[in-house]
Amino acid sequence: MSPLSSETAARDSILRLAKKLPTSPHIFGRLGRLLNDMNSDLTDIVKLVAVDSGLTGRVIRLSNSVFFRGEQPVKSLDEAINRVGFREMHRIVGVAMSEQIFQGGLPVYNLSAEGLWENSVLTALSMERLAKIAGEDESEAYTVGLLRGIGKLVLDMLIQVEHPGISCPDTDTVDLPKWERAWAAVTSNEAGSMILQEWKMPDSVVIGVRDHYRPTETTPRLGALLHVACCITHQLGKGVRAETRQWEMTPEVLALAGLHPQHVETCVAETQEALSELKSRLKS
Repeated sequence: MSPLSSETAARDSILRLAKKLPTSPHIFGRLGRLLNDMNSDLTDIVKLVAVDSGLTGRVIRLSNSVFFRGEQPVKSLDEAINRVGFREMHRIVGVAMSEQIFQGGLPVYNLSAEGLWENSVLTALSMERLAKIAGEDESEAYTVGLLRGIGKLVLDMLIQVEHPGISCPDTDTVDLPKWERAWAAVTSNEAGSMILQEWKMPDSVVIGVRDHYRPTETTPRLGALLHVACCITHQLGKGVRAETRQWEMTPEVLALAGLHPQHVETCVAETQEALSELKSRLKS
């Protein structure tokens, strides 16, 4: 099989496996766009989230946490949205979605469910804060941070099916894209961009995820911001070990992201605090 036909076969397999995922990641991506539409109303949001009953249950549970609880518990999505507001609902749906799709972890990448969840949420929280500094859309950045790992999730499924028992070397020196291409013909970033494109996400998201390991001048700013956010996640001890070689917060990357070193320092402290606050809410 030629490299081209191998990549085509891999793409077909990736998109087929992506259809087996819960609908929640797709819903979450569409929700961000819906919230940015001035013509959207409560009914539109309820209809979208209600498509996935499992997601709906998680959203209501999280909305009834001590942090949001009113005199009476909410029993429906419209009650939940009215209580917490549109923007906070976006965050709640994101957390509920990540709980749902990442509950099995990534065995091929030696990553537990908790490790995967923390990596995704911490990256999303970093992205939200960095985007605000850089003048980019915060909800879109948060979405990208949470969905960055979707390619690894599907590639993990693919490798388990086609190469049972194979796992990525659990070291910080592995060349991850090279290892992924050897076993799956594509990288997880390429797989993620294929899926996000299939879900009709904006080009800035699709290309940003594909190129965020090595952003260039032609990469959307979202990709450079994602690189910096992943550096922060790694710095805070929640990175994917096999990705260690991919992160280097150089002056060039910071310039592409529209950031200065002091911005990053501020973001590190704020992101760690935000994760601790989120965990506290969930325990409640």
